[in-house]
Amino acid sequence: MTDPKQEPTTLGYRLFDADNHYYEPEDAFLRYPDKRITHKAPRWVRMEDGARRLVFGDRMNRFVGADHTFNLVGKPGGLKQGEAGVAAQKRSDLEPARAEYRNRDARLARMDEQGLEASFFFPTFAVSVEALLADDVEATYANLHAFNRWLDDDWGFNYQDRIYGVPLVSLLDPFRAIEELEFVVSRGAPAVMVRTGPVAGRSPADQIYNRFWAAVAEADVVVVWHAADDSYRWEMAKVWGWGNVNIPARNIPPLHRIIAGPDRSTHATITALIYGKLFERFPTLRLATIELGCAWLPDLLRDLEQFGQGDLDEHPIETFKKHFWVTPFEDEDIPGLADTIGVDRILFGSDYPHTDGLAEPASFADYLDTFDEDGVRKIMHDNARALLAPRQSA
Repeated sequence: MTDPKQEPTTLGYRLFDADNHYYEPEDAFLRYPDKRITHKAPRWVRMEDGARRLVFGDRMNRFVGADHTFNLVGKPGGLKQGEAGVAAQKRSDLEPARAEYRNRDARLARMDEQGLEASFFFPTFAVSVEALLADDVEATYANLHAFNRWLDDDWGFNYQDRIYGVPLVSLLDPFRAIEELEFVVSRGAPAVMVRTGPVAGRSPADQIYNRFWAAVAEADVVVVWHAADDSYRWEMAKVWGWGNVNIPARNIPPLHRIIAGPDRSTHATITALIYGKLFERFPTLRLATIELGCAWLPDLLRDLEQFGQGDLDEHPIETFKKHFWVTPFEDEDIPGLADTIGVDRILFGSDYPHTDGLAEPASFADYLDTFDEDGVRKIMHDNARALLAPRQSA
């Protein structure tokens, strides 16, 4: 419930930020070991330069950062949006991780200072793990389940109706996906994160996943796509002969970014879901794109308009508008986005406390000066709360 002592922002109300992050502690994947993968369990390894990295069996994750401990991190807002993935920060720009990055009560206090009523919370490191293990079903589910148990312990899937730690669910095995979904829903999760892109050579709209999507619809949870080391770049490596793609995000070459970057993956996955008739089979599904911007949207809508309805029950653009919420970056054409999909489908995300996010989430409203008060309130609070409303009002 809302605490009346919490101060509103200068807008006159508190905000719902769709994109906050934490920095994982060293035991996030190790607290709940699975005996079935003892021989390839995650472990810490010290590198020659002194950095420590988390290794999963014989696989070292290189995608996120030089040091996976996050003892030193970038200052919030220290870089422009998008720069963190293409340029290494100088060590002088780093600072010790603050308590609020790893403790939910300290974070609530910070949220009060920021004027945040609530936020979705996402990992920093864990969004890169599934891609590393995607050819190993046992290791994928053991590690993601261990992580979700840690997340429930330390942050909660729904802590005081303010912190919504979003658990990770893989579609690699349709039956285990349902088991993990049922586990997190039983613990109160109103949203789950699923990666974009094909899964083991199949579209996520393939009917082999019908039972999973039926379970999502039955539980009335929101499915979130968040920026990650998604499967698309790895799948495209097979087609284009890129070879090893397990490299730091800042070292991903332009060729990979253009052909298989998050814009292409988002565009392709939405197309696959709509023309795969997923929403005809499950008309109550709600999906949100977070930390993926909206630059991909004009091309998507142009393609849906050009290639049309086909044998769908309704025009694909109308299907998109019914089922998707979009979180633009603050420097994108947000008025144009509202003209295209409606202001009711726009969320705001600060990416706090990441270095290429906003140091103060409320400053996102500065980029909404062309909207009236009602439109600003929808983007800064009401739309995200309404996204959860069907489940919360049940």
